[in-house]
Amino acid sequence: MQTLELLRFLGSPFAQSTIHQLRHNRSIELYNLSMKNRMLFLYLQTLSQKCLHNFADTYQKERARYSRTVDAITRASQVLANANIEHAVFKTVRPYASTTVDIDIIIFGDERNCIRSAKAMQKIGYKIAAIGPRSITLLDPVFNIGVDLYDNVAVSFITYLDKEKIAAYVAETKMPNGVWVRTLEPHADLATIIAHSVIKEQLYTLAEYYTFIHYLKNMNIMDFIEIVKETNITFATRTHAALTGLLHKAAHKTAPEELQKIHSSLGEETLETTLLIKNKFKTPHKYNPVTLVRALLEIAKGERTRSSMAMQLYNLSKPSLAKDVIMKLGTHIVRETY
Repeated sequence: MQTLELLRFLGSPFAQSTIHQLRHNRSIELYNLSMKNRMLFLYLQTLSQKCLHNFADTYQKERARYSRTVDAITRASQVLANANIEHAVFKTVRPYASTTVDIDIIIFGDERNCIRSAKAMQKIGYKIAAIGPRSITLLDPVFNIGVDLYDNVAVSFITYLDKEKIAAYVAETKMPNGVWVRTLEPHADLATIIAHSVIKEQLYTLAEYYTFIHYLKNMNIMDFIEIVKETNITFATRTHAALTGLLHKAAHKTAPEELQKIHSSLGEETLETTLLIKNKFKTPHKYNPVTLVRALLEIAKGERTRSSMAMQLYNLSKPSLAKDVIMKLGTHIVRETY
């Protein structure tokens, strides 16, 4: 079971690594697995720390990429801060060293602020790459990385987490380059990551596993539970926490007490854990359609989400949008990762 071997090799904040050597062929297999699970840099970093010199050149390239990622995040946040735009980088700055293919930024206030944000970035050379129903994507010409500006935390027209519910949890985070940027507090950021995993991507990757495990170490559990309830993602969180606890226990024979507190407060779901065991702990793990439907039904309790769902249905009557949605849905069904 490659997933469990990779977890034992990497360890966690709650359990030490129990694998310290890897055969060359095995290191290649775990390299491919970590890449599929969107946490390649963490794997390469661990190899280096254990003085295993496999992929040494690749590690140096990823280190450089990580440095560029950090600089791109700080550059984007500083542009918006200088323009006096309330914002927060979210789902991007993880509690462990990681690279990313794009930077996600939530823009607070009304939709005009999102347009103002894009214009402020265009003034210094960012180029608009795409415009969606609830987002604008720009390309950073310096670091060649995409920056997604979100008017709300949404997929297409559907708001799956109301930004007004997280606006009070903006924090200043010092990046590795010494620059402070606006992010979300750990419990709020984790809530957006869980909602994104279950509702938008419908995939559970080890990147989410390590984000959850690391955040457990430095967040207030009761604050997390409160925001989960407030944003109507209780079911999604129960499911995500159950998968995280199962993997940790299967790999390290124990589960963090903090996860037990979450289970005690919110309950626990067994559908996805049963499927994960049946699939021999293969990751990334694709959520069952029943899980998606139940998560959507719960977020529909929110007035802003219900309105956005109505807007989605209305716009599906437009052939161009309907075709785009169907194509993306087909991609989601067959893909192994994102």
